[in-house]
Formats: sequence, structure tokens, C-alpha cells
Amino acid sequence: MHLSGQTPLFRAKNLEKYLGIESIYLKLEGANPTGHKNDRIAEALCKYAKTKGYEKLLIHGSERYYKSIIYFADYLELECYGQVIKSDLNISKKKQFQNINWIDIKIKKNEDEVTQIENYAKENGMFLLSEWEKKPFIRSLAIQSIMEEISQKLKSPTSVWSQAKGGYTVMSLYHQIMRSWIDEDIDTMPELHCGVSKLVVDKMSDTPQNQPKFKEILEGMQSIMANTETIIHSIEEEKLTEAVKLIKKLENVTISKNEAYSLAAFLDSEHKEGTHVILLNDGRSDIEIKEISKLPDIDMDEIVKSTRELLQPYHDSYEETIDAVKKAVKLGYIFTAKRNNKIEGICIIVHMGFEDFIPTYHLAYIGVKSGNAGRGVATSLINAAVDKTGGKMSLHVDIPNKRAKKLYEKMGFVHCYDRMLYKG
Repeated sequence: MHLSGQTPLFRAKNLEKYLGIESIYLKLEGANPTGHKNDRIAEALCKYAKTKGYEKLLIHGSERYYKSIIYFADYLELECYGQVIKSDLNISKKKQFQNINWIDIKIKKNEDEVTQIENYAKENGMFLLSEWEKKPFIRSLAIQSIMEEISQKLKSPTSVWSQAKGGYTVMSLYHQIMRSWIDEDIDTMPELHCGVSKLVVDKMSDTPQNQPKFKEILEGMQSIMANTETIIHSIEEEKLTEAVKLIKKLENVTISKNEAYSLAAFLDSEHKEGTHVILLNDGRSDIEIKEISKLPDIDMDEIVKSTRELLQPYHDSYEETIDAVKKAVKLGYIFTAKRNNKIEGICIIVHMGFEDFIPTYHLAYIGVKSGNAGRGVATSLINAAVDKTGGKMSLHVDIPNKRAKKLYEKMGFVHCYDRMLYKG
């Protein structure tokens, strides 16, 4: 089962009205386990290391990269090691990630740092996961899944907007667009657009000769943009601030300033009619998932009432619902999804009393308030349930409810049995 991916793709109707544009969708990669698109890559790399027989990982990269790798390494029972360097950044890492092993690798001056760390990893039987190490096929396959998910929902996207650092995201999206078009999953080839910092765009035309590595990265990015016919948009910093504030106000979506280039580029451009998709690397719906499983924290009447209202037309009787809620309070879990302290979704999980005969837990009820379709509320609740139960969980789905069944299948559930009830 994949822990990353299957992130929300929802229609930004308020943004459409604001801009006077026919159809806009936001792909919220912040719904991944640690809140970023790169979780897809981290999961793929950790699984690759596990398949190759490694038990120890040596991490080299930013705090954001550490966070992703550690999450999936822990799930796969891999041991993590970090590199100790006397700098403010690495001291911060050491304070933040106290549950991994820290080693002091003596880096020689005037020699490539990544090569030295790679040699250390080989000598000590570790698998190096460097943020800047080239594993293009794994990275590409992980990012291609984003476009695959978009293609499953939208047959004729007009444009797809992302942002560039090294160019592999654009190349990966392009490869999947080609595949989806050949397989007739999409009817048209969407335009690719990319938001890039104005400082980077300026350096593309005047790269300092004394920075050979940076020059190599820029030249590689230029080549990718040309080969994929991607349109580059130069974005100044103030445009990022405006974009972050606007999307928060209109759609209750939170993104960081550093990851707002795709949105800023879209807002700063003229558009054709059609359907436009904006990839937000750490964008997430402003929904708070909270576990409430202790009696002092639970208003029983409110939970039962909310559950029955949100599950219409699939709700059970009051007696059945309160029975399940009481069972969840004692031995299971209750999760709520709230926005502005108002319940937007609810999930009730009961303990079945078995460890091996049938799944230990049963997802008794999950409901989401109307108007939240595609915003990731149900996905976030199910992710919380899977994480808490370790995936040892079953659920019932009404046969005509094809939309719900499709969501469950995407998240790793498999149809095993048909339920039959004795009616006499």
C-alpha cells in the first residue's frame, strides 16, 4: 500500500469567480504524510533501499528532506543516520530529529562533498539518500503519479502549472502526459507552465563562470524546458506573498511562500478558456484532523447527531449509531475534521475484539459535509484511521455508492466478501 499520493484535486470555484475563468483545479500535495510533494519520492527511495537489502540509510539534504525520509524509513523499519557538520543548519537538524543516529563524517576541502559521503556510505554498508544525488528513474516515476492522478479525473486539461528547481518535476509530468495521451486517458495535450524565481531566470542568461555546478544545473533545466515545450514564468518575491494570501482567503488553502511559484505564475498570466490545473507542492486544505477518544472530550449527542447528518442518505438508526460511538469511545477511535472549529467530517472506528481472525478494527462510519468534494477531507480522515490502526481495518460500502468504493480502492482497500444479513 502507498502511504503517499492520492492527494486531493479539487475545483477552486471561488478562485474561478475571482478571475473569471471557466475551470480551475488545485492539486494539494500538502496532504501527503509529512506535507509535501517530495513524500512521493521519499517513499519510493526508501522502498528501493529495502528491496536492495539495506537496513541502514544515510540521509544528506535539507530539513524538509530529512522529515520525509525519516517518516517512510520508520514505517519500513529502516535505521536512519544523519551527517554531523558544524553549521547552524545541521545543529538545527540534530535538535529536530533526535530519534536518528548522528555521525561525524570528516569532509575534505576542495573535494566533492556528495562523493565523499557516498564513499562513506559504501564503506559502512549504508544506502545513501542524498537530496542532490541523481536517481532520475525513481524520482521520475514517483512524480509521474501526480499527473496520472490528474488524468484519472480530468479528460481534457488545458494547462498544468508547476514550479522548477532542477527540472525533474516538469520532465516527469511531461512523460506521464505523453503516456496518458497515447493510452487515450486524456483527449488533449495540456500546455506545461512553470513558475521560476526571477533571480534564477536572470542567471539563465548570464550564469557566473565561477559557479560550474550551478551553471550545470541551470543548463540542464533550460534543456528540459525546451524539450518539453514548457513555458517559463519569471516570478518576483512580492507576487508569492500575494498568491499565498489570496488562496488562503478564497479557498481556505494554506501554502508556504517558497512553494507558491506555480500559483503566482498562474495569477500573473492571461489564460485560454478551458480547464487549468495548479500543482501546489505543500498546499493543503485548512482542515484540522483531531482524535477524540476520551469521554471528557466527547459530547456524545453532538457526535451522534453529526454522524447521522453527515452520512445521509447512508445513516443508520439513532440506536445503532450511538452503540457504535460508545464502542469507539471504549476500544476504538473517533476522528473529526474541523474548519474554523466547525465539523466538516467525522470517522468512527470500532474494535472488533479479534487480532487475527478478522481485521482488528472496523471503520463503522465516515461522513463529509457537502461542499467538500475533492478537498481531501475524507482522504485525511482515512489516512488518520489507517495510521492509527496500522491498516488492520475493514469497512462496509453500499454497492450503489461507486464514488466511495473508488476512493477506498485507491487508498488500498480491496473487495473481499459480500455481506449478508439474516432477516428471518
